[in-house]
Amino acid sequence: MAEFINPIGKIRGKFGNVIPYVGKNGKNYCRSTSLERKAGGEGQKRQSVAFGTTASRKRWLTSVIRLGFPGGNGYPQGFYGFTSANVTHAVSVEKIHPEIPVNRRKKATQEFQGTIDYGKLRVAAGQLVIPIVNAEIDAENRKVSFTSPGILFESVDCFMDDRIYAALLYEPKHRCLVKELGKRGEILNMTVDFPRDATADKLIIYVFAKNADGKDVSDSVCLRKPEQKTLN
Repeated sequence: MAEFINPIGKIRGKFGNVIPYVGKNGKNYCRSTSLERKAGGEGQKRQSVAFGTTASRKRWLTSVIRLGFPGGNGYPQGFYGFTSANVTHAVSVEKIHPEIPVNRRKKATQEFQGTIDYGKLRVAAGQLVIPIVNAEIDAENRKVSFTSPGILFESVDCFMDDRIYAALLYEPKHRCLVKELGKRGEILNMTVDFPRDATADKLIIYVFAKNADGKDVSDSVCLRKPEQKTLN
């Protein structure tokens, strides 16, 4: 990336192998497209698929990502925080045809596929202590019961007025339901209905804490996930 001086204002378009653009600071920059074309090796393709697999969850997980990644706590805000927390830890990338050498002319998704491990996926990431919450599923009545004994004393990064949230995910229909269960210092006993169209066998459940001013959260913990991993 290079900065350049432009006396006539903003420039748009493409000039040979150079694409000019304006940064957030108002300055003009340019980048080369030739470098992008060369990124066709196995390492780059694996990274591309891992990123794409994570990014594909962005739209239907928006409600929990907004809560779980407030920014300013060691992780970027929103989608960028979600991506940085998960792209290298929650995604495994496998070659579709291991016996065939990588072809630089093929797209990454033609040769590799990504798998999300929902047990490792974080829908929230921060410095607070992870809350102690139990979840029991009533498949017949399509409900989840959440219980927590509450805390009696505060400690570092663990406060009685921290709010506890549950996130119920159902990937086949791209459902995401987020519910506030109460405060960390309270005895919790709350029942939440399944997301629309969800079935018990595919339900994924997370809980996490968020402090009173909304500036920090705990890492999320997965209380339940389907037995089989889901392919992108």
